Amino acid sequence: MYLQLIDRFKLLAIIVLISLSPRGAQAEWSSSELPMELSQLGPGDIISVFVWKNPELSQEISVSPDGNISYPLIGEIQAAGITVGGLRKTIEREFRKHLRDPQVTVSLRQVRSYNVFVTGEVMSPGLFQPTGAVTVVQAIAMAGGFTAFASRNDIIVYNRFNRKSRLVFDYDSFIAGKSEAEDFVLIPGDTVIVR
Repeated sequence: MYLQLIDRFKLLAIIVLISLSPRGAQAEWSSSELPMELSQLGPGDIISVFVWKNPELSQEISVSPDGNISYPLIGEIQAAGITVGGLRKTIEREFRKHLRDPQVTVSLRQVRSYNVFVTGEVMSPGLFQPTGAVTVVQAIAMAGGFTAFASRNDIIVYNRFNRKSRLVFDYDSFIAGKSEAEDFVLIPGDTVIVR
């Protein structure tokens, strides 16, 4: 009983620390540490395209549910699954068919494709759409932490896009600082299942 109380205080401390960080429940990662899926655009993401000396072609656009964007002069372009830099190169290449030496800048305005799900023995299970990368521990904190019946050493992380990808996370070992228990970044579509 005493140990459970201490563990609850540890979880509460983590939740408080995450909520006090300036960017909310997000991890600070360099792009080299992020899984490839986090650097790629996805459906719902909003991008801004600026075409130098062509203000009529500059606009803010949302990636459609099928992963495309529709752009004046060049039509439909696949955006989901490629990086912002890759999309810029594609748009520039397509504009070269119609414009002389196009100068294009593409920036990500809003991330809407990064969805993670937390279900099972957590206080507030559901779909979460963080604006940046989150880890397993942070996702659990976003879901309000564990219920009294949670098994914290057998948490399953499952990705719907790769059905063979099932990882086991041991929260208690991570909190205890054991080197084999690593808190990892979730990728879009991950489901954290707390039994």
